[in-house]
Amino acid sequence: MYEEEYAKILEILYELEKQEPGIPVSSDNLKLQLDMTYTNLLSNFKYLKTEGYIELKEFYGEEFEAKITNHGMELIKNKADD
Repeated sequence: MYEEEYAKILEILYELEKQEPGIPVSSDNLKLQLDMTYTNLLSNFKYLKTEGYIELKEFYGEEFEAKITNHGMELIKNKADD
């Protein structure tokens, strides 16, 4: 289940990076697209950050920004080639 969530998050971040390169995405925007609670969302994003797939910037309260790294983009590209 988690792998499916990670893949979905990375795919969304990948598409957004293609549309607006270098611009981080807000947690509010991601919560709407992923239909997850803030706690679940942040847990997934912290894992992806630890693995080097995303950059994560946390703010006070229930807000953060994230963007996919080159490592995350390569993972998505390789998955698409399979």
